[in-house]
Amino acid sequence: MMSLHRLGPLAEEYYLAQVAGGIEDYYSAGREAPGRWLSQSAELLGMDGTVDGDDLRAVLSGSDPGTGASLHHAANRSTPGWDLTFRSPKSVSLLWGLGDRDIAAQVTEAHQAALVAALGYLERTAGFSRIGKNGAHRVEATAFLAAGFDHRTSRDGDPHLHTHVLVSNSVRCADGRWRTIDGKGIYRHKMAASYLYDAELRHQLTARLGVDWEPVTKGVAEIVGLDPDLCRQFSKRRAAPARRPTVEAR
Repeated sequence: MMSLHRLGPLAEEYYLAQVAGGIEDYYSAGREAPGRWLSQSAELLGMDGTVDGDDLRAVLSGSDPGTGASLHHAANRSTPGWDLTFRSPKSVSLLWGLGDRDIAAQVTEAHQAALVAALGYLERTAGFSRIGKNGAHRVEATAFLAAGFDHRTSRDGDPHLHTHVLVSNSVRCADGRWRTIDGKGIYRHKMAASYLYDAELRHQLTARLGVDWEPVTKGVAEIVGLDPDLCRQFSKRRAAPARRPTVEAR
């Protein structure tokens, strides 16, 4: 499935620090692999390969990493970007985590192929801006500026194959000018992108490894033949008691 979180203005530095700054932190290169630039980031701004922290900060702030110049001068740019998190079903994560090296490699490639398909769908359907009074006119854009951070485990250490894709709120439009994204499109197509990711993941794993699937429920299905008790055993966060909300003193 794919979840969507807006990077709010008050949390921007927090996200930047987590993603690009802290080596031992959740989003960084300590326990997990370094981030990598996705989509057409190389063609758009020359960013390719491993993510550099300063480049990521610049992109999320709406600046050109090479020159430091603002990409655009949108007065209403209150959102630096979005975190699109692509999560494989628990049985897929266990197949990846408990399988041999060849199986793990096939699962990883299937996950990446599904991610690319879903991200491409969002670029085609939601990667646009608006101009004119009250944004009356839609302007098509080229592609997202995006960085992917692959994670292998949950915060509790269970196998959990997932990727955080940070999408900058800056797109180069068909007329060559940079503008902000009309975020409504991303939210509108979020569910379709999530279903597409899961469907492509199932297709890839069946083609690569011949796995069969349980019935699809809300877009998601688990692998046939995997012991449900095993899934529960490696789901510490789901088994943990819910925290009671903190009541603030009035």
